[in-house]
Amino acid sequence: MTPHGQPRRGGPRRTWPLLALAALLVLASCAEGGMIVSHGARGADQGPDPLVIWLWPGSGYEPFISQYNEEHDDVQVEIVRFDSQDLHANLQTAFAAGYGAPDVVMIDLSYMERFKRFPSYFYNLRELASEPLAGRYLAWNWQQAASPDGSFIYALPASIGPMTMLFRVSLYGQAGLPLDRGELAESLPDWDSFLRSGIVLRTRTGKPMIDNIGTLYRAILGQAEVQYFDPETGAFIGDTNPAVREAWDYAVAAKVNGLSAGLQTGSTEWAVGMEQGHFATLLAPAWMLSYVTENSPGAVRQWNMTRLPGGAANWGGWFFAIPRESRHPDEAWELIRWLTDEERQLELFREQNIFPSLTTLYDNTDITNKRDGFFMGAPVGQLLSEAALAVRPVYAGAYQPLVEEIMESALQKVENGLLSGDRAWEDAMRQIRTELAAR
Repeated sequence: MTPHGQPRRGGPRRTWPLLALAALLVLASCAEGGMIVSHGARGADQGPDPLVIWLWPGSGYEPFISQYNEEHDDVQVEIVRFDSQDLHANLQTAFAAGYGAPDVVMIDLSYMERFKRFPSYFYNLRELASEPLAGRYLAWNWQQAASPDGSFIYALPASIGPMTMLFRVSLYGQAGLPLDRGELAESLPDWDSFLRSGIVLRTRTGKPMIDNIGTLYRAILGQAEVQYFDPETGAFIGDTNPAVREAWDYAVAAKVNGLSAGLQTGSTEWAVGMEQGHFATLLAPAWMLSYVTENSPGAVRQWNMTRLPGGAANWGGWFFAIPRESRHPDEAWELIRWLTDEERQLELFREQNIFPSLTTLYDNTDITNKRDGFFMGAPVGQLLSEAALAVRPVYAGAYQPLVEEIMESALQKVENGLLSGDRAWEDAMRQIRTELAAR
């Protein structure tokens, strides 16, 4: 699953097209790349040239765009939707072609370092802002949006994905594990204790501890400050970084000990598993909570929530940027400031559990007092805020999405019993080296 509630497609991510001709073909046809165009409430044939914004489906911003169009007589915003992978591919293609980029674009956290290699293709938001911006965001999130010295601001952070742990109360109770949120968190200080508890739970209930080993791997690796790429040189170090291998070994151990249900996140089987208790634990970022409540309504009051073992982690998040091709940078700036202001971020959290990037909101009562009856009245806002503040800076290299996709595919082969953990690791490292050498 992508960090936007969209189930991830199987197989490797597409590589970005390099030919300008491909750019023109992709961008000229609304049928290509999953593009869907929406003209807003008033119609794009009225008034001045519209501002074009690229979003992915289900982002939650469509109602805001309609509101913006109604409240602004001098501007019309036109939405173009792509799925997340196509959006980033088509943006790179437009840059290569020198044609077709929007006025405003949504960029996933995992792609930021790749796009930050091309400052000439973006407006420096520091030059458009009339007030300082950095102090409004978490330091690690701001690092992802700006150049190392802070002189170039590529995008505004719009959302982050702090993680929590959902646990199936009936299964934890049958296993004799703590049911109080605080006591359970204290009993699971690290991933060793988590796997030990998983073995106890499987022995006593016959149920696996987790939905799949890919999510476990992502959560554990998300707690490491250095992952696949060297922050200083950008070189791939995933094959020698102990944190990567440690996360891998924990995931493989979960498979070997029968602790995984082998259900792909976001699949129909996964949603049924949430409802019927086919597994006992879900390691979930903020944005996934609404996916659970919408797709597994029968799971109401079956799951509770506590903090993640081993420390804090973030999965997902996104930014808004203004490509240099835009002829209306001032209007585009006003739009992204409005889309990411406190009112819009609070509404997205209230309605969809999309967690704010603005730290000024973390003490807002709409967040601190938010409890979710679906999750047995768990203090969702408090747990997510604490997790967000505890996340350590993580460097995501330019080819982070590529490496993530290869690692996820390799883990899937382990999950399905096609390869041993060691063989899958070796194959993944070899494939990553080959792919990176070709770029």
